[in-house]
Amino acid sequence: MIRCSCSHLLIAAAVALIPAFAAADSPQPSEAEIRQRLKQVFARPEFSLQDMTFLEWLREQVVRLFAWLGGLRDVNPVLFWLLLVGCLVLLLLLGIQIGWTVRRALAGSPRLREVAEGQVKRQRQSLAYRDEARRRAAQGDFTEAIRFLFLSLVYYFDESGRVGFQQAYTNREYLSLFGDRPEVREELAVFVDTLDDHWYGQRPTDPAQYEKCLALYQSLK
Repeated sequence: MIRCSCSHLLIAAAVALIPAFAAADSPQPSEAEIRQRLKQVFARPEFSLQDMTFLEWLREQVVRLFAWLGGLRDVNPVLFWLLLVGCLVLLLLLGIQIGWTVRRALAGSPRLREVAEGQVKRQRQSLAYRDEARRRAAQGDFTEAIRFLFLSLVYYFDESGRVGFQQAYTNREYLSLFGDRPEVREELAVFVDTLDDHWYGQRPTDPAQYEKCLALYQSLK
């Protein structure tokens, strides 16, 4: 809360009392009369110590600021033009920042949609390969069923961000990406070794090996 300075009030009160005691032939007032006169002086509007709210104070400061700025061109032209140019430069920089932010947001939207669509596509592929593995196992083609289980895991890991998938990788190269996760690498190696022996070797796989790979598939997901 903002109040008038006590020293200023006392000075103003003393000045207001001077005429009352200026005459030399006037009798000396009593203490009660002095107190009564002071009370009357401080009761005037200019000595009122009414509390000022923050909003009132803020409004008064803003009015004073604009009044000062309004006369600044005549009082101090150099400072006036410095403030004006500075405000224009800040406004220009703010406009550039807003434009750059909007452009970046608009440019990033297609990329975000592309990434989201790619994740959905990889998820669909993972599920599609899982369904194909079931179909091949039902037909008795367990080698192909294991291969589709492995492909389903590859796209699942890629979609979940656990490891990136490049179609140019061989099975062994893909396996090497899990060097920092030996347990996962060991379980995936069962798929890779089985495919090397049976898919590339063109030898049939028995149901027991498929069931083993299916159990590993479910544990890895």
